[in-house]
Amino acid sequence: MGKDLFGNKIIKKKRMTKLEKFLSKYDKDSFDDRLARLKYLNQIMPKEFGIAADPETVFVFSEAKMSYINGEFIATILLAQAFIERKLQMHYESFGLEKIAKRGLKAIVSHARKNNILHIYLLEKIDILRKKRNPFTHFKSFENEFNLSQRMFKELKKTTEFCKPYQMLENDAKEAISLMYTIFLTKFGKVNQSSNDC
Repeated sequence: MGKDLFGNKIIKKKRMTKLEKFLSKYDKDSFDDRLARLKYLNQIMPKEFGIAADPETVFVFSEAKMSYINGEFIATILLAQAFIERKLQMHYESFGLEKIAKRGLKAIVSHARKNNILHIYLLEKIDILRKKRNPFTHFKSFENEFNLSQRMFKELKKTTEFCKPYQMLENDAKEAISLMYTIFLTKFGKVNQSSNDC
């Protein structure tokens, strides 16, 4: 290793690989957007909270947050919906209503509506999130009203501004993560043991 004019060791800079350059550029290019999303989460996140649940639920909750920050909007939608479903399932199971809990989110929302388990506004939000999630987890026909293409066409009929799919996904993810935090903080109503059918 050589020395400079002052007798200090010259440390050669290590050249970055193509992958390192790609990741470094991505970090720089996406930093402002990630910071803005983190600031948004900081506003809506409960302060000094803990989550006591099984590891799967804790990781789903945590990864939904990180997915949103990193701009992985489909993942955010899927994980936020998964957390909400798990929280409702745990609530139903705590009352011994495993039959309903195992039937999935659609059945739980239907039962919760009939039995006033949760405010109707939140139940409608949960059901819309479920419907927006479905085209990503189940094949849906092109005509399905919750496919991105159909939603874009519908938006275009209302306004002359074209909502790009990425922007639509970002808006959906923002709503999903907000709903996830709201459900996390919400106390559910008691479930009547005799109401095991939807």
